[in-house]
Amino acid sequence: MTRSKPIPLDTSRYPRVAAYLDAYCDGPGAGTADEPHAAELAASIGDAQVSRQPFEIATVDDFLPADLYGDVLRDWPLLTLKPVNVGKTGSKHVGSRRSVGLQSWKPNTDDGDDTWARLARVARSAPLTRALFTRFADVIEGNLGHPDVRHITQPGFRLWANQDQGESEALGAHVDSLPKLLTIVLYLDLSGPTTNESSRRWGTTTYAIAPDEVPTVDFSPNAGRTPAGHVEFCPNRAFIMPNCSSALHGVAGGEADVTRRSLMWGYWLITPKP
Repeated sequence: MTRSKPIPLDTSRYPRVAAYLDAYCDGPGAGTADEPHAAELAASIGDAQVSRQPFEIATVDDFLPADLYGDVLRDWPLLTLKPVNVGKTGSKHVGSRRSVGLQSWKPNTDDGDDTWARLARVARSAPLTRALFTRFADVIEGNLGHPDVRHITQPGFRLWANQDQGESEALGAHVDSLPKLLTIVLYLDLSGPTTNESSRRWGTTTYAIAPDEVPTVDFSPNAGRTPAGHVEFCPNRAFIMPNCSSALHGVAGGEADVTRRSLMWGYWLITPKP
């Protein structure tokens, strides 16, 4: 399959995005220009299927190369996942999610050569990041001007492995922290007694709200909201979301004995610790 060539960023139109990418390529993206598969994944972003309702999202199918995808599934049982509990002012995370952080990049990060290190390097690679931020520059440029974001200057990268399971909701409806500029969720697989509804329930549900209507990282049950759209679960499908203050989304889940496995990584602005 012939992939589209990445389009250069219009730096005069998107100065905040350009500044972020310059800093990123000197930070998390440093030394990754020739990472195996980086150019291939970057080219795939040009062929992403994009929807702009209720906010901009995209999908790319068959995202990870087959060898890396297979290694992720093979090595998953080696991970130790723990229940997630996040939120503001002590409010509990809504959902059944278990998770483990695979990388939170720092200048002295030593990647190693195992599956998770190889995944992290290609996920945070400069070619892929530049392709993503160029394709979704309109949304990201706007978010970089938001009051919650514009005072933060240091780029970051974080990668997690996530598992949702069972009758409870998987992940409550929420807006991500705005310094998380863009997220990729890579759907891995579903197991158990799935039904015709499973791909919808275990994919991502989107909701229509006004900008800043819902506080960020404030989880609420999906069952109490009216969906505006669904991104169906498909193995090795990348769900891409450039973040903004109206990007309310969640994962309904809620099927007995069904398990969803996924990866999630984000390109951040982070506040350096003293």
